Amino acid sequence: MEPNLTLWQFLLELLLDPKNANLIAWTSNDGEFKLNSAEEVRDHVYDVYVYGKLCKHFSILISVIYFMLQVARLWGLRKNKTNMNYDKLSRALRYYYDKNIIKKVMGQKFVYKFVNLPAVLKPDVKPSGLHPI
Repeated sequence: MEPNLTLWQFLLELLLDPKNANLIAWTSNDGEFKLNSAEEVRDHVYDVYVYGKLCKHFSILISVIYFMLQVARLWGLRKNKTNMNYDKLSRALRYYYDKNIIKKVMGQKFVYKFVNLPAVLKPDVKPSGLHPI
């Protein structure tokens, strides 16, 4: 358990590890990221049948919920909170809106943006105080 780890740090950690690209991925260089859904990870779409007919919309919805739950589950494991779920995770994300840490990208599902992405992660940005000799 890491009591001082914040959700935004955890999300950043997931984003920096390419092994997590099926769950969360950068969408741009300016701090925008997406909690991936079934549209991006077609190998993991769970088929849902209603009265013997495949319901594609339900299949995608179930898959989206699955991927969102995976990120919440991983966060719960890190914080030793076994009852972590997507509702609690999304509530924590909304808390960051007011703190101006993360904001929702309007008009795009599951897309968020770090308001002030740490300078070390921005392309072509040199830490202050370092100058070429």
